Amino acid sequence: MDSAGSDDLGGGFGGDTPAALLTDLASLLDRAQALSGSDLWDHETRDLLAGLEVGARRIDAARVTVLGQAQRSGLHQVDGHASAKVLVRHACRLSGSEALRRERLEDTLRHLPLVADAYRAGTIGSEQVDLVAKVYRNDRVRDALVEFQPEVLVLATECEYPVFESVLRQWERATDQDGPEPKDDKAHKNRSFSLSQDPETLAWKVKGSLGPLQGAKVNNLLRRLADREREQDLVAARAEHGDSTCAADLERTEAERWADALARMADLAASADPDAQGPGTEHVVVWDSDTYLSTVHRVTCTDPHCDAEAHASNKWYDPSTYKCQTIDGDPLEPVEAMLDSFHHHVRVVLVTGGQPTHVGSRRRLFTGRNRLAVKLQSPTCLWPGCWVPTSVCEADHAHPHASGGKTQPENGIPLCGRHNRWKQKGYSTGRDPDTGRWRTYRPDGTEIE
Repeated sequence: MDSAGSDDLGGGFGGDTPAALLTDLASLLDRAQALSGSDLWDHETRDLLAGLEVGARRIDAARVTVLGQAQRSGLHQVDGHASAKVLVRHACRLSGSEALRRERLEDTLRHLPLVADAYRAGTIGSEQVDLVAKVYRNDRVRDALVEFQPEVLVLATECEYPVFESVLRQWERATDQDGPEPKDDKAHKNRSFSLSQDPETLAWKVKGSLGPLQGAKVNNLLRRLADREREQDLVAARAEHGDSTCAADLERTEAERWADALARMADLAASADPDAQGPGTEHVVVWDSDTYLSTVHRVTCTDPHCDAEAHASNKWYDPSTYKCQTIDGDPLEPVEAMLDSFHHHVRVVLVTGGQPTHVGSRRRLFTGRNRLAVKLQSPTCLWPGCWVPTSVCEADHAHPHASGGKTQPENGIPLCGRHNRWKQKGYSTGRDPDTGRWRTYRPDGTEIE
């Protein structure tokens, strides 16, 4: 479907010349840069930032539009350039990779008109459009991506970028069932790890990569150990600086704490029983119910003639509902995750329509299952703009318990330690009864968008 076959991605310059447009743009930017702190108020600053971001997106879209128009008009040939990409690369002093990115982006937008219109209007960001272009380069999902445009726009405008990236890549993997080899399988087969010592500095260098499931497990444990190292630094800093302690007062950097966490993990492994079955912490895998059942069938079916086509479909999974990931939203390869759950301490959570319908547990602790159900609402802290993984967040009452709030998942919200404490400053959270989305309000009642 090439519904944007038209060469016009935005028309010409109307009654203005390029020079006049650039003069107006320069004047606007000069005025914005001349603003000082005394010229801005809290809400006005946010509005200005949002407006400048929209303007920057529209400028980025215009650059891509002009490149396409130059290519189709043949302007690049006047000075002997092989293509508009070469013209732009020369005239703007760009790297080859940046010029190629814009060329590919222009080609993508000609075939995805809804995304192109939103980009030119500034309603979706340049990073989101770049990711869409990368997915579009997979020719096995192109036709489906054209049809998926409305959902892409909703995700791009309503979700934080990490969530948008995770969902779109997940959709791509579920749609591309005919690829030469699943990337998840390839990542696991190509796993490697090495330690080497520099003979001059005596420092040990770490190099390697892990498969999706292995990496998720190692990352989860290392993050927990690094959090403990951070708490130790905070205790020491507060003893010296009191309540005014900030990140700059901590003894170690975040990278240093992660390095120490890796060494701590080695100490714990060395002191553990070599015959132990595994650590006491749980690894949570969140599945869509249909994805889980399809994977069980793939793993357990012994019929050599049984495949996806035998079930009236050329795909094992439905891209619109597919889900197999950690509680923090890290995607997993379903067969690998399923086989691992047979042998290790894995808590399986089934989700239907975004709501948990089954929470497995080795321990029959209602509190633990309630807490997990709360954290399943989001892969990160639900405070606007916060990306702290939900696995290290606190599960607290949205409507305070002291005011009659019930200790039930529907009244629970995952918040990091910092933002959970902000509720004591008059900020509040509540679920929109019409959309089901969580919203956060300032003490004056205005919403944090």
